[in-house]
Amino acid sequence: MKNYILKILLLILLVDLAACAASTKIINGPDGTPHHLISCSYIEYCYGQATETCGGKYQIVNTSNEVSGGVQSTSSTTNLLVKCKK
Repeated sequence: MKNYILKILLLILLVDLAACAASTKIINGPDGTPHHLISCSYIEYCYGQATETCGGKYQIVNTSNEVSGGVQSTSSTTNLLVKCKK
């Protein structure tokens, strides 16, 4: 029984860590300059990734949310388009 509980706790931890992941891709922004498209599960993680990617200050150009899944399970992805400030 104890081993079963540990496995469940480990699974919950892994799911939480996967939800924290954010990906960043460099794209041309509306003004033709490099922008960063950041995708994550929670907007707070996107803000953190933007700060890390830009080394501090950035301007939010656009945001969007995508929801996918079915009746029993859904997931949400937040996309944040930012331009790093100098």
